[in-house]
Amino acid sequence: MPPSYTDDQIVYAVRDGRITPAQLDRMAQGMIDLVNKTRAAMSIDNYRFDVDVHDEVAHQAAIESIVMLKNDDAILPLNAGPVANPSATPQKIAVIGEFARTPRYQGGGSSHITPTKMTSFLDTLAERGIKADFAPGFTLDMEPADPALESEAVETAKNADVVLMFLGLPEAAESEGFDRDTLDMPAKQITLLEQVAAANQNVVVVLSNGSVITVAPWAKNAKGILESWLLGQSGGPALADVIFGQVSPSGKLAQSIPLDINDDPSMLNWPGEEGHVDYGEGVFVGYRYYDTYGKAVDYPFGYGLSYATFEITGVAVAKTGANTATVNATVTNTSDVDAAETVQVYVVPGKADVARPKHELKGFTKVFLKSGESKTVTIDLDERAFAYWSEKYNDWHVESGEYAIEVGVSSRDIADTVAVALEGDGKTQPLTEWSTYGEWEADPFGAKIVAAVAAAGEAGELPKLPDNAMMRMFLNSMPINSLPTLLGEGGKKIAQFMVDEYAKLSK
Repeated sequence: MPPSYTDDQIVYAVRDGRITPAQLDRMAQGMIDLVNKTRAAMSIDNYRFDVDVHDEVAHQAAIESIVMLKNDDAILPLNAGPVANPSATPQKIAVIGEFARTPRYQGGGSSHITPTKMTSFLDTLAERGIKADFAPGFTLDMEPADPALESEAVETAKNADVVLMFLGLPEAAESEGFDRDTLDMPAKQITLLEQVAAANQNVVVVLSNGSVITVAPWAKNAKGILESWLLGQSGGPALADVIFGQVSPSGKLAQSIPLDINDDPSMLNWPGEEGHVDYGEGVFVGYRYYDTYGKAVDYPFGYGLSYATFEITGVAVAKTGANTATVNATVTNTSDVDAAETVQVYVVPGKADVARPKHELKGFTKVFLKSGESKTVTIDLDERAFAYWSEKYNDWHVESGEYAIEVGVSSRDIADTVAVALEGDGKTQPLTEWSTYGEWEADPFGAKIVAAVAAAGEAGELPKLPDNAMMRMFLNSMPINSLPTLLGEGGKKIAQFMVDEYAKLSK
C-alpha cells in the first residue's frame, strides 16, 4: 500500500478490496509498535530530547535528499568567497523567490507538525556571512502575478554574477486532500523565470515541491536545477552546503519526471466515473510503465547528478540458493571531488506466465568515496526480488528460468548486465480436464504424461497427435477436454488417458 494513502482513501481502499483486513491489521500493528518504541523515553520524568542533535539529523537527511537535475557549464557549486575559500573572489549572488525566505518545508493537511527549529536559506546566508541581494519575486499563493515584485526581481538579477531562483509549488497547489490536475508550476513563476533569464543567463533554479513537476517547458532558462522537494526544518543549511560545495549532491529521483502529465498511465482512468476510479495500470506504474513501453521521459527514475564522476566495473552475480543471489560491483570515484554514488540493481524477468515490467529495482546502496577511491559493494537479492504476486496461487511466485541483473545509476543508465538461472519455487496447480495442453506440458507431472501420450502415439496405442506448428498452437491454448473437437473419439481417449495417469502420479 502506498504510504501516501489518507484516512478517507484507506476507507475506500478497504471497501473496494484494494486493502485486505489483514493488511489493515498490519498497518495498525505498525503504528502500535512505533508508539511502543517511544514508551521507554517518554516514561522518564522531565525527559527532554536534544534539539540540536535532532536538528542535525534533519540537516543530514535534507542534504541527501537534494537531487541535482542539471549543471550546465558547471555553474554549481557557487563561490562564496572568503567564507569558504580565503583566496577566492566571491561571486555576486542574487536570491529570488519567496521560498528562500519562507520555506515550504512540509506537506499539507494532516502531515503538519511543529518544527523545533526553522532555518531558511536566507537565514543560513546571514549566519554564514554570505552576502546576497534578495527579491521575493512572487507571493506564495495562486493569485495573479504582482508586476512590482517582478520588476524588482529582474532589476536584482541584472546586477548579479549568478541568480538563485527559488521556485516551486505553494501549499494551495498540492495536498493529501485533493488530486492535482496539472504537473506545472504556477504560471507567474515560469513567467518570472523567463524575465530573469532574459536579464541574466546564469540562473540556477532551486525547486520546492512535494511531488513531481514538469521541468521541460522552462528548463532552457536555467543552467542549473536542484530538485530539493520539501526539505524539513533544516533545509536552508542543507541547500547552502550543496550550493556552495561543502558537500556534493547525492540524491536520486524516487519518481520519474515525465514530459507531460498525459504521458502517465494513470491518466487513462483518472479522475474516474460516477464516484469510482479504476486502478487500471496494475503493476505498470512509474518507471515500470515508462521503461517497459519505451516512453520518453524528462528525467528517469533513479537519476541524480553529482559534482564527482564515477565508474562501475566488475559486476558479478552468484546464486546463494535455489531462488536467491548476491550481486557484487566495484565503484570508483574518478574525479577529484569526494562524493557519494548510489548503485542500483534491477531485476529483468525472463519469459513469464503473466505480464511483468521490463525491469524492477530490487536493491540499492549508497557508497561514499574519496577522490580516486574504489569500493566493492554487495547487494543481496532474496526470493521476493524475483517473485510476482500470482492470482492463480494467491501467493508470491518465482518461475524457473534465466533472469538478467542490471547494475547502474538510474533505470536508464545501466553500467552492466549479468545473468542468473533460478530453479523456481516449484508451485503447481492441480491439473484437470480443463487445464490446457500447454499447462500440462509446463507441469512436472504433466510433462511426463505428455511424453507418455507421444510415446503411446508412436506405438499405436493412442491416436497420434498432429505435429505441425499450427496444430501445436491450438493444442497449447485449449483445455484437453476439447481434444475431441480436433481428433474426434481419439481425442477423448487421449484426454481420459491423461486424467487417469495424473491421478496415479499425484497420489
